[in-house]
Amino acid sequence: MQSAISNDNLPKSMRYGLMSSNAVQAEASLARYSSVNGSSNFSPTGSNEIRIKVKANGFLETSKHYLSFTVTGATANSNVDTHAGSFFDRVTIEANGNVVEQIQSYGLYNSIRQTYNCPFDKIFKNAAEAGAGQLEFKNQAADAGADDGKIIKVRPGSLGEGITATHSKVFCIQLESGLLLNHHAKALPNNLVELDIVLRLAGNYQALMAATGQDPSYTISDPALYCPVYQILNGDVMASYNQVVASEGVMWSGDTCKTYINSMTNGAGTKNLQINDRSLSCKGLVTAFRDEGVDSAINKYANGAYGFQDGTGTITSYKYLIGSKNYPQSDVNISTATDGLNVGRVSEETLKALAKHGQKYSEGTVDRHQLVGDILDLYASATDAASTDVPKGLISVDLKKFSDDGLRMIGLNTAANSSPNTLEITHTAFAGALSATTFAIVEVFFQMSPTGSLTSVM
Repeated sequence: MQSAISNDNLPKSMRYGLMSSNAVQAEASLARYSSVNGSSNFSPTGSNEIRIKVKANGFLETSKHYLSFTVTGATANSNVDTHAGSFFDRVTIEANGNVVEQIQSYGLYNSIRQTYNCPFDKIFKNAAEAGAGQLEFKNQAADAGADDGKIIKVRPGSLGEGITATHSKVFCIQLESGLLLNHHAKALPNNLVELDIVLRLAGNYQALMAATGQDPSYTISDPALYCPVYQILNGDVMASYNQVVASEGVMWSGDTCKTYINSMTNGAGTKNLQINDRSLSCKGLVTAFRDEGVDSAINKYANGAYGFQDGTGTITSYKYLIGSKNYPQSDVNISTATDGLNVGRVSEETLKALAKHGQKYSEGTVDRHQLVGDILDLYASATDAASTDVPKGLISVDLKKFSDDGLRMIGLNTAANSSPNTLEITHTAFAGALSATTFAIVEVFFQMSPTGSLTSVM
C-alpha cells in the first residue's frame, strides 16, 4: 500500500520552503593587532620574541585570522625551509599572565600540519601567502630521447620562497593553535580577557636553507595579527548571551600538541624512548625522526625532512606502550627497500592520527617516494635542492575512539595512571644519532568565566 506523500518525499530542488534563515543584525570589521614590543629588527640573535596583545570589542572570528610579517634577508641568499611558519620555534598564548596554550618545536609541528592537512588548493594558497614549497618535478638529464614517454611524478616540494640578501618578503600565515583554530570554528567570545600571543623566533639555520659554507640571516619587521571581529546589534540576542555568560561562562575546545624530545643513538637494536604524556584526551602520537644536528646545519631541511632511514640504517618496526598496553596492538613493520617495500600501515596510522576533528583521515600530500627518502639528503644548490626527495615519514599511532565532530573526550586518557609511556623502536645501524620529536595531539578545553578570564585544561 502506498503511503501518503509529504514534503519529506520530495527532492530538495522542489522544496521551495527550504531556505536559509536571515542572519541576525550585526556589523563586522577586520581588526589589526600590532606587536607591542617594537615593530622592527626582531632576530634570533637579538630581540627574539614578538609579543602581540589581542582584545576585541565583539566576537573574534579566529578561524579567519592570519599573521602578517616582513622578512628581510642578509649576508647570503637563502630559501624558506618548507613554509614561513618555520621562522617561529615556539608559540605561546597567555591570558592574565597564565599560559593557556604553548607549542614547542613549532616550526616542525607547523611543517607536519602543512604537509598532512593540506588539500590541493591549500598548496597553492601556501605558496602565494606563506612562501611554501610548490608542486615540482625533478628534471631529467638530456639523454638522446631515452626518456621519451617516461612518466615524471609531480610532488609538493620542501624548498620555499627564495630570499635574496637585503631583499624583503611579506608572508601571511595562520597559527596552528587549538585556541585560534578550534573545533567547529567557534569565535572567541565577547568580553574575553586580553590575550598575549608570544612568538619566539627560530634560529637562522632552522628557518632558512642555503648551500654549505653560506651563512644567511634574517630579521622580521611589522608583525601584526589580522582577525575579523563582529558585533551583534540585536539587543535581545546579546541579552540572552550575557545571561548565559553570567550564569555559567562559555566553554569550547580545540586540538593542540605537547612536545617530547628524545635522542636515539645510532647502534642497531631495540630502543625505548620516554614520552610519559599525561592528557585527558590524547588523540594520537606522532614522532618525527631527524638528524640530531639538523637545526645547526644550513644545508639540511630542519623542518621539512623527517623519515625512517638515513641511507645507512632504517627503522624496521615500532609500537607505543601506554599504561603497559601496546598501541597499536600489533607491531607496525616498515621496509624502505625497493624489494619488499612496506610503508602502508605506518602511513595509515599517520593519516588517522593527524586527522582534523570529526574527520577519519587527514588530507596528506605525501606519496611513497616521500616516505622512503633519506633524511640526510642535502641542499646543494638551486639546481640540486633535494626539494622533492627529502622524506615526510612519521612514526604514528591513532588513539581516537570515535571520529565524530559532535563528540569530545574521544582520545585516550593518558593521565589515568602514572605508568610509563614509551615508544619502542627497532632499527638497523644508523649513520649517526637521531633526534626524535614526539607530538602528542590532545584535546584542550578552554573556559571563559563570567568575568571574562580564560583558563585551559588538557
